[in-house]
Amino acid sequence: MRSGGYTKNDELEDALFAFGRNYTEVKEFPKCRLPTGIVNLLRRKKLDKIAIETGFFIEISLKKRSLREWCRFEQIMSVKPKSHHYDHSQRAIFSIFDGFDTFELGTNPWSEFMPSQLWVKLSPLDDQTLAWVLSEGKILCGDINEQKTLHDFCEIEISGPKTIEYLRLPPPPDRPYNFFDEF
Repeated sequence: MRSGGYTKNDELEDALFAFGRNYTEVKEFPKCRLPTGIVNLLRRKKLDKIAIETGFFIEISLKKRSLREWCRFEQIMSVKPKSHHYDHSQRAIFSIFDGFDTFELGTNPWSEFMPSQLWVKLSPLDDQTLAWVLSEGKILCGDINEQKTLHDFCEIEISGPKTIEYLRLPPPPDRPYNFFDEF
């Protein structure tokens, strides 16, 4: 869900999003910027204006899907942590199969499996989810204490402030689930 990062251009790259696999995670996780793989996929699917206004769903599948609605992303790099012997989690960078747009995906700490390709589908929020977002009030708003700089309102020739971290997607689900399901 769009949740701040408002600038003079109101661009998708600058927007902050609240993200989660279900409604409790949306309220708990920090707001992040979207990676280029998701930003440009939103543009390809002509969902960029909807994403800026309210938000969108991301569906991830390990199974091959129709290219009409789904886009294939291929793993281009994967790393495992060295410091924890009991932690089998991995992080990987995935790139859209016909371009250079990427996103990062992490696995669960107990999982050693990282797929070589994923299928991603983006869609607008459904009415039930949008009603929930509106009822929560604070989710669609930027942080009232969000620091504003001159860079937010005009172009100046000095370096800007440190950027906010980009969203790292969770692993594909073990089973299908709904946004309002409890984990």
